[in-house]
Amino acid sequence: GPAVSSTPTVLIRRTLPDLLDGDSAVLECAITQLSSSDLYVTFQANGVDFPEKQYVDLPASKDHHSLTRRFSIPTSHWKKDNTFTCKVNQGYSNSWMSNSTGTLFGG
Repeated sequence: GPAVSSTPTVLIRRTLPDLLDGDSAVLECAITQLSSSDLYVTFQANGVDFPEKQYVDLPASKDHHSLTRRFSIPTSHWKKDNTFTCKVNQGYSNSWMSNSTGTLFGG
């Protein structure tokens, strides 16, 4: 039958080693229920894309894929009011946004 397209689940979180290390800030974007292979992942600060795109090349499959992408927050964005999100972009038409991290950097 036809492939069932589903909505992926996109979660953003800080990596556990990062929480223990005060000198870095690494975000992890965990994506599950992926059915398409033509994707890239972007990270945002306060809703504005960082320029880096992380392209994802998934093998064609009837099963759903899960993947994780990491992003180091530049020190220029270590501000107490900043919030972060990640987004999965499919072609030119679809995108799915994670929840917001909330503020990560206390001040």
